[in-house]
Amino acid sequence: MNPINWIKSRIEERTTWDGAALILIGVIVLIAGPFAKIAAYGAIAYGAWTIWKKED
Repeated sequence: MNPINWIKSRIEERTTWDGAALILIGVIVLIAGPFAKIAAYGAIAYGAWTIWKKED
């Protein structure tokens, strides 16, 4: 079996695209997870600061 032909036949299948999309989503969640937590702390701090600060 030729690997090039195997890849070409897989690209034409919908399930290959579904699997690739799931893998991509999983990688994004793993990479963005720690950054999302830092962003959440920043949002809480900024929200508290805006409540505390008086409007000019």
